[in-house]
Amino acid sequence: MCGRFVVSTPAPELASLLGVDGDEWREATGPRYNIAPSADILVLSSRPERTLSWARWGLIPSWSRDSSIGARLTNARAETVWDKPSFRTAVRRHRCIIPMDGFYEWAPATPDGPRNAAGRPVKRPHLFQRADGDIVRVAGMCSEWNDPNDPAHHVLTTAIITCAANDTMSPIHHRMPVILDPVDCDEWLESDDTAHLLRPAPDTTLTVIEVGTAVNDARNQGPELVAPVQPEPRLF
Repeated sequence: MCGRFVVSTPAPELASLLGVDGDEWREATGPRYNIAPSADILVLSSRPERTLSWARWGLIPSWSRDSSIGARLTNARAETVWDKPSFRTAVRRHRCIIPMDGFYEWAPATPDGPRNAAGRPVKRPHLFQRADGDIVRVAGMCSEWNDPNDPAHHVLTTAIITCAANDTMSPIHHRMPVILDPVDCDEWLESDDTAHLLRPAPDTTLTVIEVGTAVNDARNQGPELVAPVQPEPRLF
């Protein structure tokens, strides 16, 4: 599962790294350190042509009569995405790449870990980034949804595809986003045979640090969220 991520690279630089002209993104935003489901995020797709555009995180299938389904469809499992009714049309017809600078995942709470205001142990957030410093290119798909109750209302929506965790990720969580190698991006966007790309990234792809629990609240933003936790001294 992928529930929060970071985009701190400016949109013009993202466009350059993804091989599209900078004027193809509609409006820029500042750094975002705690992007949560239902947010508008930048996606790279090739429909109708290669472009960087905004999509709402939480896929709404074109056949849905209710937009609320998007809250439950932020992630899609690679093992079932080709067959599940909610995703199968989107993954065949409108694949995309979701660029990010890193993503968060939570490890189980431990007795010596962080605690909430009531003193109970809480899950420990970790930030995963590429070891080579490049952006993370995550496989995704899009769906254009038209509101049956308001023909003038239409929105592009998206979901992240996840797979089994690699050895770097598995101590924290059993799932991870599908991370595309840059040389595979064209194939993912344009080829008909792409199922083989939905696999765990090599174990050396990512680095991981533990970060503070402020990221648990999606309202919190700022570069301090990606700072590593300083271990507290233990009392014996």
